[in-house]
Amino acid sequence: MAPVEQSHRFERKFIVPPEGRCALDIAIRFNSALFAPLHHPRTVHNIYLDSPALRLYFLNGDGVTERTKVRIRWYGADSGTLPQPILEFKMKQGLLGWKESFRLQPFCLDNTFCGAALQEVFHESKLPPEVMRRLGGLEPSLLNSYHRSYFKSADGRYRITRDSGLKFHRIGPGHNALLCRVAHLPVQVLELKYEATDEDGADDVAGGFPFRVSKFSKYALGMELLNGY
Repeated sequence: MAPVEQSHRFERKFIVPPEGRCALDIAIRFNSALFAPLHHPRTVHNIYLDSPALRLYFLNGDGVTERTKVRIRWYGADSGTLPQPILEFKMKQGLLGWKESFRLQPFCLDNTFCGAALQEVFHESKLPPEVMRRLGGLEPSLLNSYHRSYFKSADGRYRITRDSGLKFHRIGPGHNALLCRVAHLPVQVLELKYEATDEDGADDVAGGFPFRVSKFSKYALGMELLNGY
């Protein structure tokens, strides 16, 4: 099975405090790139996977230049039968990010969900042996969701996403009631995305946003909020 998607692009993240919402509205509307909505907003959900010792989490925070996240992503309802889940390996080196995505068989997320059930999903999805090897020793570690809006520049070279309503649930390899959560964080996350060939104009586009570029990680934030790391 070949990856559903394998893309390389530069990504810059900006953290927008609660008081910056109006400023962000204005910055998007009047940016020199002339951003317009790309398609309808939607709710994004992710189950992150990590080792029992949280190796990927700690690598993310240890100043390592090459970072990896493994997650299952879907859109729409936050529980019940997930009709089109996608397994993603997301890698990042500095501002350059890329990912490999693989379709999974539909599965049910409810209070019976556990790591063993997820392993069955992986096997039923007929993932390549190399992907199964990379999944070895990983288990569910965090569930998060947020509302995402999409925009594209007039020339098609730049895209931005705007994430709000961040929520995090504790999830693990055992049975999960999904009761422990942190909900509706007031910050928003803006992300500018573009191909390497379009880096020449990225500084001008990014300069139109009155916020500081950040190495913000939703996975790291959720683990810290729920587990006190």
